Amino acid sequence: MRLQFIHLGLMLGLLPMQSSAASAVPAKAPGAYAVLTSVPSPPRAGCKVSREQGGELRAALYASDTAACPVARVAADEIVLGELARALEGSHTAKGSKASRGEKAKSMDFSPTLDRVIDVRLLVLEAREMGLTEQPDYREAIEGYRASTLRTTLQEQAAAGARPDPAEVDRIYKGVVKQWKVRSVMFGKEEDAKAFRAAVAKGGSFDALAKAAVAEKKARGGEPGYVSVKEMVPELAQAADALKQGQVSPTVKLEAGWVVLKLEGVRYPEDAKAREQAKTQSLAAQQFKAVRKFHESLVKKYATVDEPLLKSIDFEAGGEAGFQALAKDQRPLAQIKGEKPITVAELTAEVSTKFFHGIADPIKEKRVNPGKTDAFERLLGARLFAREAHERKLDQDPAFLRKVDGYDRVLAFNTFVEKVLIPEVKVTEGEVQAVYEQRKGEFTTPQMYRLDGLGFATAKSAQQALEKLKGGTDPEWVRANAEGRLKPGEERLQLQGALLSVNTLPQTLVKVLVGAQPGDYRLYASDDGAQHYVVRVADQVVPSVQPYTEVREKLAREVEGDKVSAAIKDYAARLRKVQKVDVLITRIVG
Repeated sequence: MRLQFIHLGLMLGLLPMQSSAASAVPAKAPGAYAVLTSVPSPPRAGCKVSREQGGELRAALYASDTAACPVARVAADEIVLGELARALEGSHTAKGSKASRGEKAKSMDFSPTLDRVIDVRLLVLEAREMGLTEQPDYREAIEGYRASTLRTTLQEQAAAGARPDPAEVDRIYKGVVKQWKVRSVMFGKEEDAKAFRAAVAKGGSFDALAKAAVAEKKARGGEPGYVSVKEMVPELAQAADALKQGQVSPTVKLEAGWVVLKLEGVRYPEDAKAREQAKTQSLAAQQFKAVRKFHESLVKKYATVDEPLLKSIDFEAGGEAGFQALAKDQRPLAQIKGEKPITVAELTAEVSTKFFHGIADPIKEKRVNPGKTDAFERLLGARLFAREAHERKLDQDPAFLRKVDGYDRVLAFNTFVEKVLIPEVKVTEGEVQAVYEQRKGEFTTPQMYRLDGLGFATAKSAQQALEKLKGGTDPEWVRANAEGRLKPGEERLQLQGALLSVNTLPQTLVKVLVGAQPGDYRLYASDDGAQHYVVRVADQVVPSVQPYTEVREKLAREVEGDKVSAAIKDYAARLRKVQKVDVLITRIVG
């Protein structure tokens, strides 16, 4: 049995091992600090440390000016405080202790987290010594990350000055919250609807004609009220949006009949959430425009595009053979200052990446040429952004280099685990079945009920309705005629015949339902006594244990994850015997 191990949190050493108990995430308290045994000499940027009485070296745990302080060394490789702090945000344990000055404080037990970070670093060094990080696919992944990170950084810089456009925000906002006050009338026959609309057009009163149509049972009418776009079917929302106040719509065909609307008013109620969403949407649009404008400026700055050649390329001419010929075509499509040109062959390769199952059918179906422009813009944009990033020396920026270094370590660790450890991990059916037997209680489905209910304002009204139902009165008659019924929308308990788990029902209701069988009625009162219900058990599903086949895959992944975790710790323990590991931190207080 082979399963893919993809517990990335564990691989990064940022989450507890699966057997570890969960712990609270530490807050970024400004008073939290690490006590170090030494600091770099000479002093370095990003490692600001205070020396307290007694010589204790303190560094703020969550601060940019202390993030570069070393907390451990693995061979010649450093683990810094910022890395440990990020790991602690994902997993930590806290124990009460007394700080160095005698004050009562909480001291984090950082050792398990630091040990995992060290284990990761040991396996990264091993991956490099084994040459895993020199493989072509590995280097390609690193270069791809470098390029995408530089591109993202430039895009963020280009979009940094973008702001939501107030007019656009207002337009988006009004489109979302807009409500129409409409009077509507629905006809069962199209000819009646058209006759009504024609009579209104000739000057007849909409209200009077609607009342007459309803009285003649030709139509159904509704009282005017404000409705939003979410509450209207799309056809009616579109019709209402096209009207000015006082105007009447043409006949609108719906599945249930033909409707004519009269618009009596429009309003835009205040909705803070909708306004924020409109601002977000407008900001995104403005950022896109800014990045697009920046892209166009780079084209002018660095590139010369052969527009006639680009326009002439037909990927669908000559079938698959014609496409393969273009895949070898070295004519330059775009010249870029200081860079190799983009060729027809490169564009052809970019276009082909969209079609995983071959190019023959897409050519026949005319699906290849439409992607030409986007593919060219992707290619050109990637090259131009890389050129500009180099010009701005973004590839030498310390923050960028830290990102690449971090990604390199993650990839090296994952590669080692996938290529060295996982192939040696075997999971047997017997092991998975044993875990199932040990944890069978976790896989028991809860009791479930399908319930119907009627809500009442008083216990007396509910009791009277219950007696009528038990006496054989039709439930629908009781629903329509019982006194004291709560108005629609007032019932807090929404049953409506759905199959509900006892885990989602009020526990006081669960107690009332104990022993009930399908067809039984029960009285139930809300916890505050304000509402009373007659509840009928329409159906129930008794608790049952999920069969092994249903949970096997999930358990097998967990068993494999535990084995890989153990393999990581075991391999790292062996490496600790041959690699020098120094811990430069004694405790964390905060």
